[in-house]
Amino acid sequence: MLQIDPDLLDKTSPSPYRDAMLHGYRWLRFTPQLEQAFRQFHVDTHMSRLRWAGGMAITLFALFVLIDLTTLPSTVWERTVPIRLGLIIPAFAITLWLSYQQRWRAYLQWAVCLSALLTGLGTVGVIGVALARDYPLPYEGILLVALFIYFIASLQWWHALLINALILASFLIMESALQPDTTLQLYHGAFMLTANIVGATGSYFLEYSTRTTFLVNALLHELAEHDGLTGLYNRRAFNTHLERAWRQAQREQRSLVLAMIDVDYFKRYNDYYGHAGGDKVLQLVADTINRHARRPLDIAARYGGEEFVLLWFNPASQELPHMGEQLRNAIAVQALPHMGSELGHLTISLGLAQRAPGSGLTADDLLKAADEALYRAKQAGRNRVVVDIPGHTP
Repeated sequence: MLQIDPDLLDKTSPSPYRDAMLHGYRWLRFTPQLEQAFRQFHVDTHMSRLRWAGGMAITLFALFVLIDLTTLPSTVWERTVPIRLGLIIPAFAITLWLSYQQRWRAYLQWAVCLSALLTGLGTVGVIGVALARDYPLPYEGILLVALFIYFIASLQWWHALLINALILASFLIMESALQPDTTLQLYHGAFMLTANIVGATGSYFLEYSTRTTFLVNALLHELAEHDGLTGLYNRRAFNTHLERAWRQAQREQRSLVLAMIDVDYFKRYNDYYGHAGGDKVLQLVADTINRHARRPLDIAARYGGEEFVLLWFNPASQELPHMGEQLRNAIAVQALPHMGSELGHLTISLGLAQRAPGSGLTADDLLKAADEALYRAKQAGRNRVVVDIPGHTP
């Protein structure tokens, strides 16, 4: 099984992905929300292989139709050809078509399951038809179907295992009813069971590796988006989120509020208490700011050094001074000693700006307005909030 470097986990923030990696997934199941995300990842990852497998299956079964017509007695192919042409090939054709239909993508895995089951049962039927007419066909065809389902059909392990168990049961029932040679029954059953054990084992480890890849990709994505010290989003991720939120606000005719936040006299704090003490303060401030990003479209980020940003989606204008003061006070009431500050304790300054997309405004205009409001707050003595709302005097 794939192993992940413990250092990677140590650098990641708490998340469902990290929890899954720590607790393991021997039963190939995540929490419901994470499982849903994995299923989408599984479909997207294996889409090209699934389409290739569907096309290959249609081609091969069409070839078997030609072989049936040219090599089997009419009493046999009159039954086997309709199974291949009327059941197996259409099932794969429909599944292949569904793979190109975005709106039906959520049902694609079930379509693959049904196609695999029909293929297995249809193949058992073909072998049974020939056996009933004293023209036994090689049973190895059903072995190939089992391996196809485990390794090529892009099914999740539990689905592949259940489908092959049903096919195995139907094969054993067919053999007991139509195969007069008990020795052949025993050998065929033993080979089928062995093939399923081998296939199921290999398929299990493949899916385990796929799940590990899914978690590692998510963790790496989180590392790329988050600041390593504070756990908040980094500047690059924030800029991406801001552009997305700006477009949504434009569509919904809403406004955005951006708070630019600076830790007062942070260089003096670092000089007096050392970098380790400065790091602890940044983490504390980050945790406090993050608690004020309560709604799904709100986001808190470390913008650089001792500077943070907090984006609120469409709050009421009259609430902005109170929201800013609430955040400023959340740091002040902790009364963390700061010998480099005139107040003697740690404080922050905030610049808040509200803008509604339109009239040629861009997200950069919102950033610039918040930055200018923060500059005025610092010029006015720090430990204060300056609000920039169009039409209002700061």
